[in-house]
This record gives sequence, structure tokens and C-alpha cells, in this order.
Amino acid sequence: MLCRSVALQGLENIKKAIDGATLAEIRIEKSNLTIPEVKELFSYHKNLIATCRPVGISKQERKELLMSAIEGGAQWIDLEIESDFEYCSSLLAFAKEKGCKVIVSYHNYNYTPDSFLLCKVVNEARKKQADLVKIATQVNDKADNARLLCLYNQGIPIIAIGMGPLGKITRIAALELGAPFTFVSMDDNSKTAPGQLSEEQMRNILNSL
Repeated sequence: MLCRSVALQGLENIKKAIDGATLAEIRIEKSNLTIPEVKELFSYHKNLIATCRPVGISKQERKELLMSAIEGGAQWIDLEIESDFEYCSSLLAFAKEKGCKVIVSYHNYNYTPDSFLLCKVVNEARKKQADLVKIATQVNDKADNARLLCLYNQGIPIIAIGMGPLGKITRIAALELGAPFTFVSMDDNSKTAPGQLSEEQMRNILNSL
């Protein structure tokens, strides 16, 4: 399954961007939506991931926005692995109560750690009751890709993403190795991460395999 990652502002713009998507990720911290608008958005499309990164927004506001997304019907919420216990536990409990699955995510925008640390991240995410572990790291050489792809043997649902041009292969291989979805952009002008492929590019590649 392809997950359309959307980082637009305005309720109507986002609605248009997710029309026709099987699954879409909403970057709430970039959306400029009010709490009622978030709830409306996640009621509009019933297969959405609610993501709210800690950039220019308080922890309390992020918590309220994610809870509003869950109330609206979010299928997934994304919690950063470094989030504190109170933040995670309250959101996790509310998500489980509402039947919303939880992604616990780790991001490293500089490099891909060694295998020991990557496995440690997976184990920590498991302790946080993740339904899916997301690991996204900067790929600086081909060996980084190999370490990421080896994570699919951990016995827990994982999506391992290599960021940057060299990491594109991990985005393509994800579906073949057991990830439930892989992230794509709407088009070349709306990428939300370095190395992300557009939905059209990904479909063309997958159809040719």
C-alpha cells in the first residue's frame, strides 16, 4: 500500500490532496488547522495517519491535536520514540480505547546508526506498545541501506526508510520485505522527506518489478 504524505496548509487544500488516496499521512504541525478542523479532517477520510512533529509547537498543543485526530477517526497516530512517558502513555491509552493503531518512530537526519543501536530502538518501541515501528535515517553509503533492510527480521511490524538519494531503494523494497505501506509524495513538488518518491514514480517502479 502507498501512503501519501501531505504537508499542506488549510483544511480544503488538505481534503483535495487526500482525495483518492488509499492511505495518507497528515503532517498536522504544518497544517495550520484548528482542533475542530483536525477532527473534521480525520472524519472526512477514514484511513489516515496523524503525525505531529515537535517543531514550533508545544507538547500540550500537539497532544490536543493528536487526540482530536483520534476522535475524528484516525487509523494511526505517530509518536516519536524520544517522547516522555506522560505524553506517550496518555496518547497510547486514548488511541487503544478508540481502536487507533500506534506508530512509534525514530528519526536520524544525519546518519544511520550501527545495527546494535537500531535493534535497541526496535526493542524500545516494542516496550512502548508500538503496533508499527518506523525508523527513518539518513543514508550516506550503501552499507546503511543493508543495515536498515536487515531490520525486517525483528519479529515486529517495521517500516525502515533510508532518507536521501541513496536511500530510495529502501522505500521500494519496504513492501516486499513486509512493511504495511511505504510513503510517497503527491508529486515532485510536494516531497515531505529527502529521497521520497512521488506516487506516480513509485507505481511505475512497482509495476515494472
